Formats: sequence, C-alpha cells, structure tokens
Amino acid sequence: MKKVTFLNHASVLIQDGDSFILTDPWYNKAAFGSWLPTPPTFYNPAYLLALARSSKNFYVAVSHGHDDHVDDKLLSLLAPHAACVIPKYRSPGLKKRLTKCGFEDITEVDREGQQVDKFYFKSYVFEDISMDDAMLTIYGDDYGVVHANDNWQLMPDDILWEMRRDLAKYPPKRRLFMSQTNLADGFPTIYENYSADEKRNIVDERQSRIILGGIKNALAVNSGAFLSYAGMALPFISGEEHLLDGSNVYVKSISDIRELLEQYGLKDMVLNMCPGDSYDFSEVHKPFGINIDHQDMKESCIDFYKHYDWFASCDTYEKNHAKPNDELKRRLLEIFLSNFKSFVTNKLEKVPEFHPDVVNFNFSFEDSDISSTCEMTDSPVAFVTFKFRNEILEKILLGSSNWENCYVGYQGNVLVEPDTNINPLIRWLSMFGYVYQNRIVDDYR
Repeated sequence: MKKVTFLNHASVLIQDGDSFILTDPWYNKAAFGSWLPTPPTFYNPAYLLALARSSKNFYVAVSHGHDDHVDDKLLSLLAPHAACVIPKYRSPGLKKRLTKCGFEDITEVDREGQQVDKFYFKSYVFEDISMDDAMLTIYGDDYGVVHANDNWQLMPDDILWEMRRDLAKYPPKRRLFMSQTNLADGFPTIYENYSADEKRNIVDERQSRIILGGIKNALAVNSGAFLSYAGMALPFISGEEHLLDGSNVYVKSISDIRELLEQYGLKDMVLNMCPGDSYDFSEVHKPFGINIDHQDMKESCIDFYKHYDWFASCDTYEKNHAKPNDELKRRLLEIFLSNFKSFVTNKLEKVPEFHPDVVNFNFSFEDSDISSTCEMTDSPVAFVTFKFRNEILEKILLGSSNWENCYVGYQGNVLVEPDTNINPLIRWLSMFGYVYQNRIVDDYR
C-alpha cells in the first residue's frame, strides 16, 4: 500500500508498505501563542505512537523550526520509536532542538540527497528568502512527493530543472506537490495603516498570489497533483475574537481555490482533500464518503475548542504569567534591542546579500508602561512602531514567548510611518527572536 494521508496543516503521513513518514507534526500546542490547527489533527497522536512502535520503520521529517511544524511535546513522545530527517542548515538550531526532544537518529539531508530506508530525501534552502526554511523532496520507487510547506515563492531555474529531472521517471499523477496556500504573518491584519476593507482586499490578493506561486512551481516540475496545505489554522486571541470570522485569516476552501485557478485551466490539478482524506497517487479517498462543508468545519472547530477549553493554552487566555519588575523589564528591553543591532551587524558581515536593507529602518517596542527605540541608521526610510500588550512583551523579554508570537501570532499591532514594505526588518526580527529566546535571555534574567 502506498498513499499520503492528510493529517492537518503541513502534516501528512506517507505510507509505503510497512514504512511511514510523518511530516511536520503539530497536534494542539498553541503555535505562535495563538494558532490552533483548523481543521484539527485527524488521527489522535496515540495512533501515530502505536504505529511507530508497531512498524519499526517510522520516520519524522521536519522542514523547519516554526512551532506549527515542530510540536516538541508530541515529538518527545515519538522520539524513542522513530528516526528523524531534516534539512541541513547553516545553523544547528533545529538539530539541537530535536536532540533535546529525544531523537538519537537524526539524518541531515541537502541537495545531494540521501537514501533512508525506502525513501530518497533531498532538501532545498532558498537563502535569499530564508536561512532556516526548506523544501523537502521524498522519492519512492514509483512516486515522488514535494513537501514545499511554506516555500511558495517561485523556485530558481536550477532547482526547477533538477526537481523536474528527478520527478520525470514517475507518471504525472504520481508526482504530488504540496504547498502553502495561506498567509503566515501579521501583514496586513495587525497593521494600523489600513482600514478593515483594505485589509480584506490585501489578504485576498496575497492569498491568491501564494496559491498561484505554489501552482506555478508544481507546473514547472510537471506535477499532476497539487495539495493545498500549510495554512489551516486560526488565531485565538482574547479581545480579538473577530479574527475568527474567517474573513481575514482563514484558509480558502478548495472550491474557492479551484475557482481562482479555473481562469488558468488548472482547477482539476488541485486535489479535493481535507484532513482525514488520503491520496493513493491515483485518486482521493474520503473516510466518510462525502465532502465536509468548509464553513461547517471551521465553526465546529471553534465550538470544540471552546467546549474543551483549549483556548487556555493560548497566550492571551492564560490567567497567570511571570511578571518582571519595572527595572528588570526596562533592562531586558534594552538588552533585546542592543543585541538585535549587534546580531544584524555580525550576520551581514558573513552573509551580506541577505536583506541588507534592514539597516534602513528605525523601530521601537512599546507597551502601556515602557518604550524604547532601536536606531539602525541616521536616515531611516521609515519608522516602525511595534505595540504590545503588557503581558506579551513581558513574556517575550523573559524568554517564555517568542517575538513571532506578537507578529505571526497577531498579538500586537504595527504602525509604519510612512507606509512601506518592512519585510527585511521582519525577517531579521524573526531570526533574532529565537536567538534571544534560546541563547541570550538566560544570561540576564
């Protein structure tokens, strides 16, 4: 038996006889402090654990270190019974994290590729976009799977050529391309520069561009099947429940995606799959024999999470959190900002081509108690104000939450004056947030 079962978000279970690959596992841990998988995981992890114990050929493939792709608690449960495959990055951060989860057998793969059991893995890191995210390709004897996860941007020509060559030995329907089709950041949802109508228009345009980017990559490698995934989550934030209405951040339905692609003659390429469905490299199989309505699924998830109080795991619903005194809070904020500036300077010396225009922005962090500015230049293109709830900024400064909880987790607001693209600053803050949380803050708390 050979099939791909869609579990949730960017997690699928690839089966090849008695061998299995679980990609980017995420169960119910609140990613970025607010995201919960919507739809939820189809298999309870107890089944995955039992499968790992029974099959003896169970592998976990992790594309990158974001919490919606790495559920540490679930991974620590699977680790004694599974091996792990990851991309080879410049930084050892992901490998160290998985080692901490308990994995003893970790294989790092790069563009040269490596055989693991029945599967041949390759990875592709687009360092001009991100130095800590990657595509994984997984090849069996008669099928190929592209686990693109969050990499929807058009691939470089040399990678397209190589991937097309590798996939050419399989019939089109046995070439499955899986790619993100939804937003994964705070723009424009948390930006004060735009009205509600402007935000909806921007979200729709961005979602369409991401979908078309993934589809173009799939077409470029002659894939005959496309899975829309890696966007199935909703943010649960106290006082911001309007975000659950779906108009801003909920993933597009398969019918909406197909309608978008119909004008290009590509709608039939998109598989009609919801978590629980499986693809046997020929057709989709549904566990209940019918399609579950997109809106019904969303509303049922919200009702379920409320009923079982899963909201309590989200940052803004927590009733208690560690609170630093005023002196420590101010000191940690200055440490964060000064170390960020040093981090950028040092990294740009080693990788000068990675978004050097970060130095064109000055910015500040503020909550109702404190504010501090990081001056990257004397002549800024724009000034950016990041506005936090007190408890969120305190958690970030103490290291119990990551900076991305504010931006990707929609737990803050952003004002850009004048309005301009601040992606370089966001990318650097995203990288540094993990460095601060894992390497710096412990020395000062």
